[in-house]
Amino acid sequence: MEHNAAPDTPLLPPWRRALVIGLGRSGVAAARLLAAAGVHVRAYDQRPHTAAAPHPGVATLPAGCELFLGEDEVPRAALEGVDALILSPGVPPTPILARQRALAPKAAILGELSLALRAVQSRWRGIKTALITGTNGKSTVTAMTGALLTAAGGRPFTGGNLGTPLSEAVLAALDGSAPPDALVLECSSYQLETISGAFPVDVAMVLNVTPDHLSRYDSMQHYAETKARVFLGLKPAGLALLESRDDWTAHLRAWVPEGARLVLVDPAPGTETASAGAHARILGEEGPGHGLQLPGGEQYPRAALRLAGRHNSKNALFALAAARHLGASPEACLQGLRDFAGLPHRMEPIGTRDGVVFFNDSKATNMASVIASLDGFDRPFVLIAGGRPKGDDLTPLRGLLAAQGRGLVAIGEAASAVLAATGDVVPTARAETMAQAVERARELARPGDAVILSPACASFDWYPSYAHRGRDFCDIVRALERSPGA
Repeated sequence: MEHNAAPDTPLLPPWRRALVIGLGRSGVAAARLLAAAGVHVRAYDQRPHTAAAPHPGVATLPAGCELFLGEDEVPRAALEGVDALILSPGVPPTPILARQRALAPKAAILGELSLALRAVQSRWRGIKTALITGTNGKSTVTAMTGALLTAAGGRPFTGGNLGTPLSEAVLAALDGSAPPDALVLECSSYQLETISGAFPVDVAMVLNVTPDHLSRYDSMQHYAETKARVFLGLKPAGLALLESRDDWTAHLRAWVPEGARLVLVDPAPGTETASAGAHARILGEEGPGHGLQLPGGEQYPRAALRLAGRHNSKNALFALAAARHLGASPEACLQGLRDFAGLPHRMEPIGTRDGVVFFNDSKATNMASVIASLDGFDRPFVLIAGGRPKGDDLTPLRGLLAAQGRGLVAIGEAASAVLAATGDVVPTARAETMAQAVERARELARPGDAVILSPACASFDWYPSYAHRGRDFCDIVRALERSPGA
């Protein structure tokens, strides 16, 4: 972060006391950044801290931090006299803000990401920045954009909602680590609730908006407009990216600042749209397409991208447009596409057995994610779906299977609902364990097909997380590869 470095500029505003609410990884990172700026830190979390059940974040908090743990709501003493409240993303803001208005009405309200961006802006001006949000696909696009910049010889920080909090990168740079020359930040809607337009952004994008987190937002419009806050700091010469056919694009484009360049990414090969503006397109008539074309005609072969599915063609267009705007050359972008292996549990290719390719898409815990993964898939597939229901309408599975499905294996608490929603469009089976599901899927598949774990449901009936579910699936498939006859 050496761009226009100003080491004598205060890292943060002259706050005396700040309260961090929520002590997950981002909350602890925010507390440490505040302490590095000379702010007295208080920290609150509903989870207690005892010898029998130590709070996981306490050990890494800065020395001298005042702790308020185990209370159902933020204590009055924690709020008295604070100049700033830092909210962790997973903390619902409504009850917190009600107490803030009553007990600390003048306190600034920030999230960890907003706090870190303030530090970057005050100390290292001019660093290239991309903000990436959307209901589905944002982790893949964030990671891919970072990979393209790395292939161009850059040192991007790739994180935010994806893995590492930005505050940790700021602290590392303050401690003398090699600083990044660009920020590629995945932003959740929770993080965007507290972002402002004070930090200048070079690229901002909304990949899509589909129903999610509606227990936190009172309407889809409220949720979509929270996503649109990603454009607040976009520079006049910045790049805005939206999907051309998303239901909310017409609404979101009104948030793009005047003078910024808007590019619409078409979601399917041969998409024709009357929307005005520059377009990035998938070339070809079906499936994932054969090429990726940016506005102006610059093209990349689809075969360079190792990730399966039409949705990853679209993801690559978002990443390519961002990386090119941030200075990566076409040659570096092509190499970056070839090198990018994808993220775990997102249409992750696991291996081949008897001519059948296995994909782990355990992260697809809602219907919109499954549609994105399977719509336009390039070969027949056997789908493994089910788990703990999330209330999604599962009937779109029927159309996906009718178009290209070879079979269906239903699992978990939602097995009956999955079978009822899909009917008899393909042969079906039911499994009581993941190992049984893999075996049933192998029996239904033919050489040249794919078996895809894309559950459309949460994992919590059988597993503590989607990642555990995906790892179990991968272990079972890899064991098959090592078995005789593989």
